This record gives sequence, C-alpha cells and structure tokens, in this order.
Amino acid sequence: MKKLLLSGGSLLGISAILSKALALLRDRLLVDIFGSGAEIDLVFAGFRIPDFFFFLLIGGTVSTLFLPRMASLDSEKKETQFFSSFLWGVVILFGLFCGLGILFTEPLSLLFAGGFEESLRQEMIPLSRLLFGSVFLLSVSSVFSAFQQSHHRFFSISIAPVLYTGGICTGLFVFRNEFGLMTVGIAALGGALLHLLANGIGFFLHGGKIIWAWKKPSEAWQRFKKDFVYRVLNNSAFQINQSADVLIASFLTAGAVGAFSIGSNLGFVLLSIVGFSVANSAFPRLAKAKHNTEVQGAILKTSLLWILFFTIPPTIIGLFFARPILQLLFSLEGETLRMATTVFFWTILALPATCMIPILSRTLIANDDVLTPMKISAFSLFLATSSAALLALVILPPERAILGLALGNLIASSVSALLFGWVLFRRYFYSPERHS
Repeated sequence: MKKLLLSGGSLLGISAILSKALALLRDRLLVDIFGSGAEIDLVFAGFRIPDFFFFLLIGGTVSTLFLPRMASLDSEKKETQFFSSFLWGVVILFGLFCGLGILFTEPLSLLFAGGFEESLRQEMIPLSRLLFGSVFLLSVSSVFSAFQQSHHRFFSISIAPVLYTGGICTGLFVFRNEFGLMTVGIAALGGALLHLLANGIGFFLHGGKIIWAWKKPSEAWQRFKKDFVYRVLNNSAFQINQSADVLIASFLTAGAVGAFSIGSNLGFVLLSIVGFSVANSAFPRLAKAKHNTEVQGAILKTSLLWILFFTIPPTIIGLFFARPILQLLFSLEGETLRMATTVFFWTILALPATCMIPILSRTLIANDDVLTPMKISAFSLFLATSSAALLALVILPPERAILGLALGNLIASSVSALLFGWVLFRRYFYSPERHS
C-alpha cells in the first residue's frame, strides 16, 4: 500500500486533485471578491498575458527538453553540469524576457484584451506586470521539478502545485479588502515562491548541486536550439488559441471573459488530475523505451484505458448537471450563469479526448518526433479558433455569442485527439503486413 501511494502516478494524481480543488476555491474567491462583471474579466485577462509566454516558453518545453537529454547522460558529473547549465539558461534568458514583458505590458494588453474599454484595460496592466514576477519564479521551479522527475522523485513535484494554488487562495482570503486587483498579483507571487521552495528544497535534500556551467556537457546540447524551436512552435498553437478566446470574449458582453474562463477551467478540471498526471508519470518510461514500439505501445494502451476509466463517469455527470454544479460551486446567477453553463457543457463533452492528448503527444516526443505534434496541434487549434471567431463575432447573435467559444473548445480537443490517435494507431497497433 505504501509503495502504491508513493508511486509517481498516485502522487501526481493526488496532487492534481488537491490543487484543482483549491483552484475551484480560488475561482470562487475571485467571484466573491470581484463579482461576475467587468472586474472578474480583468482578473482572468490579466493572467493571460504572462501565462501565454510562460506556457509557450517554459511550461510546455522544460520537461520534454530536459528529460530525454538527462536520461542519456552516464555520470553524476555530467548530470550536474547539464542541470546547472539548464537552470542558469532559464534564470538569465527567461528573466530578461519577463523584464521585457513588464516594460511592454501596455502594447501587449491591446493584443490580448483589445475589446476592453480603455479605462478597464489600463486598470488591468499593473496586475499583468506583477504576474510576470510569479511566472519567473515558476520557471525556475520547473527546472528543479524536471530534475526530480528524471530521477523518479515525485514527492516535491506533487507538493509544489498544491502550495502554489493554496498560497493564492490564502492571499486572496487574507488581503481581499486591501489592494483591489493587485491582491491577485500579490497572492500569485506568494504561491509561486512556495512552489519554488518546495521543488528547490526537494532537490537539495536529495544531494543536488548547482555549479556555474554553460552548455555542458556538449553532447546533451546537440540540436537543442532546433528542438526548442519545434517545441515552442508546437505549444504556440494551443497558447494562441487560448489567448484568441480571451480576446474574442473581451468584445462580448461584460462578464464574458470570466464566464468563459470559469466554464473552461471547470470543464478541463480533469486534464491536470488525469491527463497530465498519467502523461507525466509515463513520459520517463516512454523516453527510456525510445523507438521500442512494443514497450511504448503497451505503456500507451494502459495509459489510455486508465484515462477513459477516470473521465467517462464525470463527463456523463457533468453533461446532465452542468447548471446546478456551477450554481453550487460558484453561486453564479443570471446571464453569467447561462454563459458559464454553455461553456462548461460543450467543454466537458470532449473531456476524455482532452485528457488523452498529453500522453498521445508525449509518445511521439519521446521518439524525437516533434514535427507531428506541432502539425496536429496547429491544424486542430487553427480550425477551432477560426470557427470560434466566426461563430461568436459574425454568425451568432450577441446573446448567444458565447456558444461560439464553447464549440471552439469542443472542436480543438476532438480534432486533435482524433488525429493523434490515427497517427499512433498506425505506428503502434497496425501492421501493414498483417493487413496486406
């Protein structure tokens, strides 16, 4: 029993459940503090600017770049060199990038929330600047997390997101009447610092060392720039889609950004609990079995069965009880409740497919195939974003425009999962010789 509870998949799953429960509490606190109108729109739109660059450059790249290279090293000295080089690269380069983001937040706000009135957009800018500090701390923490994951140490990785979201909830609760919108930024900084401390302490407790090194050992940095560009391009489709949805929602009725964010967050709640937990637990094994289709096929098949087992029942419940669930969790009412219910219903309809995407894409990445995931993500998300924009801004009447964004979530997940599934089925489970 102890071995089961301390296994990577179990720890990450428990962590995801706790952090998602706290994320729901966070969203409830945000609604309680800022209401369901224009102010809540500013909060969710304010997060989107720094989040876009974090998930584009760090969140979706660090582990997939770090783990295969770390697995190929044959000595502790080389591991220390590579880890230190990677860490200093993130600290220096992403730190400079965050500094530029703070300087140019105002023009960036036009790209991410151009539909807001000028006075509202100006009110959002200080919050986004403060949030760049939190994503910098998270970027440093992600390198420590990747090192722990490479050595199959999942305890600090599982604690960190719980502390992060819990720190935000605590900050919102304690300072809710003190600093207005900036309360959100202060709370996020505190949560990000706890995230870094958890992963950093875990690293040092296991004897980890940091030295000054740059691009060492040399063999681990071969083709790094090319791989990084491919992964950024792969992540860009999803991040552009998410940002485009917020931008579209900013042109709709007041409260649309908040309603869309709440409905999407709740609809995607099992993506972290199930989808990413299964994928992150399986990825080191997939990387070790690179190009071994028999072993990887078995890992993939087992992972997909667990995902279906854990996602189909909640999907059915969510489809039948979407409105009362949102009322119970967030005390929404009126137009905001209607919009959030629409988004939640169509988002959760594709939940099993959504949760499959991380393990499907990582199976290809584990074999150094970054082009296929990039092409699939770009195509499916371009189709989803263009459909959402056309429906929300052109075809549907204003009172039903949120449906366009909701259908965009459905299209993005469904098309992406189908394309990934087709590619991997042919590669791992279909033998042309048997069917000739």
